[in-house]
Amino acid sequence: MNFQWLFARPIAHRGLHNEEFPENSMPAYQLAIDNDFNIEIDVHVTKDGHVVVFHDDNLKRVCGIDKLIKDCTLAELKKYPLANTEYTIPTFKDFLALVDGKVGILCEIKGINPFNHRIVRETIKVLKEVDYKGDIALQSFDFGAVLYAKRHSDYAVGELCTWCSPDLKHLRWWATDFMGKMLVCNITHPDFVAYDVRACDASLPENKWIVKWSKKVPVLMWTVKSDETLETAKKYANNIIFEDLDPALVNELAGKLLPFRCLEKNLPCNK
Repeated sequence: MNFQWLFARPIAHRGLHNEEFPENSMPAYQLAIDNDFNIEIDVHVTKDGHVVVFHDDNLKRVCGIDKLIKDCTLAELKKYPLANTEYTIPTFKDFLALVDGKVGILCEIKGINPFNHRIVRETIKVLKEVDYKGDIALQSFDFGAVLYAKRHSDYAVGELCTWCSPDLKHLRWWATDFMGKMLVCNITHPDFVAYDVRACDASLPENKWIVKWSKKVPVLMWTVKSDETLETAKKYANNIIFEDLDPALVNELAGKLLPFRCLEKNLPCNK
């Protein structure tokens, strides 16, 4: 499996969005393509079975409508503009047709339910239906989705991990601790890890969990959106998932982040 492309160019988070072109809009994706950035997206499945490209499970933040995507048909979604613009939520098929292999795609499978494989199953189904030939990798927080994708596809599959904090007091502290310490990777054996940049700080002692896993698999760091987080990413990451940064600055980073021995030798990195 060769996925060196995933680390050759920085990755635009939800497209190269700005005040004119909202996140997850087709013009934001086109702008990323024009700047030769790989693109990170998120996918959900509608009530009537269509795979759509959108980050949140609820439309409220971006569209102003308090509805879950899974409770809407595609026709309903098309009624709701993105951030009061003329653009609407694209389908996964339309997005794939736009990219058409011009840049690489990092596709996050949404949801946290290791026993419900609907989103990952439908996503892989679309890729096979359109016979997509471009570079694409899958990732998820959901270890069930990661395992399903590894068993049912030939794509590189990554594990998303977020930060853990000793101050956590909510009922799901154990889940955050599990992800922050990357213990889930012992279950999924991912091809790469995508780690929350907030869990690391360039001014603090090394994050031992990242150091440990960076010796086994390549590391992406998300979401890099400031000078401070960029400096942190330079310390740990083989590539970045970014937003709100000057594209010219990001372009200067291409190929200058940490190398990875398995990528250099084109070896299976999780062995």
